[in-house]
This record gives sequence, C-alpha cells and structure tokens, in this order.
Amino acid sequence: TYDCGKGVVWNCDCTLDSKRLICASADQKVMIFDVCTGAIIHEIPEGGPCKFVEWNRKPGEQNKFVVVHDAFGSQSTKAIKVWELDGPNGKPRRLWSQDDYASRCVQVRWGPYDQTIISCHENGDIMIWNAETGEYINEFRGHKQFITCLSFSDDRLLMLSSCSDGSAKLWDTIDFKCLKTYQTDRPLNACGISPRFNKAGEERKCHVMLGGGQAAEDVTTTASGEGKFEALIYHMVYQEELGSCKGHFGPLNTLCWMPDGNGYASGGEDGYVRIYHFDEPYFTDKFEP
Repeated sequence: TYDCGKGVVWNCDCTLDSKRLICASADQKVMIFDVCTGAIIHEIPEGGPCKFVEWNRKPGEQNKFVVVHDAFGSQSTKAIKVWELDGPNGKPRRLWSQDDYASRCVQVRWGPYDQTIISCHENGDIMIWNAETGEYINEFRGHKQFITCLSFSDDRLLMLSSCSDGSAKLWDTIDFKCLKTYQTDRPLNACGISPRFNKAGEERKCHVMLGGGQAAEDVTTTASGEGKFEALIYHMVYQEELGSCKGHFGPLNTLCWMPDGNGYASGGEDGYVRIYHFDEPYFTDKFEP
C-alpha cells in the first residue's frame, strides 16, 4: 500500500524499470514512492489539487516529471509544471511553471523524444509546450467537447484522444494533423493504441481500444447492456469496429493495454478492475476487415 494522505489520488505513473511510483494527490501534493518497499522518497507540495502526473519517457534516465494542478478555492492556483530530480533519489527542482491557458487542464503528457509537453483541456483544446522551457508552441481545437484522455503509440509519434461527445481521433504528433476519426455511440472516458502496432509481420495489430458509457449519475436507471459499458476495439486504419468486450456494469474510466498487446486491464465506475486476456482467435485474421 502506498499512502498518499487523505485526498483523492487522481493519477499515478511508474518508471519503466518499475522502481519508482509517482502519484498526483488532491491533498495538493505529489508523492514519489519506492515500488518494492512502499517507502516515501519525496513529498512535493503543490499549489492546488494535483490531477495528472507522468514521468518522462527516456529509458534509463527518467529523472523528470510533468504535473498539472487545479485552482480550487481561493487558496490554490492552476499550473502545468515540470520537475527534475538530481539523481535517482535526489532533491526535486522545479524547471518551469505555466498557467497561460484558459480552460481547465485534464491531462499533461510527454511528447516524442521528451521534447514537448502535450496538454488537453475541458473546452476541447490541445496545447503544445516546450518541455525544456515551458514556452508556448501551439494550440488547436482537437474536439468540440471535453477531452477525457490522451494515449500514445510506443514511440509517441501517434496520439489518440477521446472525447465526451463519443468521438476519438488519431493524431500525428509531429505536425498534429488529424489522421483518423472514430465515432461511437457513447461518451468516451478512455482510449489506447495497441502495443502490437509497432510489431512486424503477422504479430502486428492496427487496433485501438475505446471505453466509456452512460454517465455515472444515470447508471442506476439503466441495465448494463443498455449503458454501453463494453470496451470497443476499432481498426486504426479502416475506422471499423471489430469487436467489444463485456464485463463492467458501470462506465469505464480507464483502459490500459498489456505491454505485449495480448490483453488489457480496465477500471470501471462499478468499483472493479478487470484483467482480460484475448482468446486465440484474436491473434488470427478473424477480426481483421
């Protein structure tokens, strides 16, 4: 157990070597733990409830993280920040802070090669920042409504975004052109690109996964089959729905592919985390268009 205090833990992220865990807490702090022992390595106070945090992606040199916190009441402020650790367990040092954005930030993620920070916002905007200086680079209207999730291919050259209006979009992270749009019949809360996309030959799967469902406050009035709580698998290129996976009886809040792409884990409003392993037919051409 990793004790983050009394506040809600909105998000957490583990280093690629599984040695350090970082958590964003509504207690207005960021916590860094030793994964094996549960010991607190750092407790970093922030200026508001922390909503999202992520380590940089460079293997063997994950000494930076990005965090966003909200303005909640008169005693807190909003900001996107990048911190650096001097050594594996060294003292945290803030590199920059940026609050020049209008709409509340939902997620902040590292772009390709750790050169940019990509943030998504409640008004549908996606903003790009210089990861070294925090300087504003670009912004564009990614969706018409609340962007709920950003997900990336392993090399971070492709980005998938999901929206509360039921749409998801695939982006090129170099020039941020929209490559594909996936339209569903439900509000989306989570999305993910299959790790098998970067594999060669028959092991490659051009699949994306989308999840969400009827709003949580309406769930008690609807049967699970009508609430659209399945995880959906779409073909990345042809934009066709290939299949769905049932199980939850509430909206899906988060999705995560297994590293080998052979299954996934989902977290739902029903209070369950479910782990799925795909059956043998998934690895054939049965579900290809």
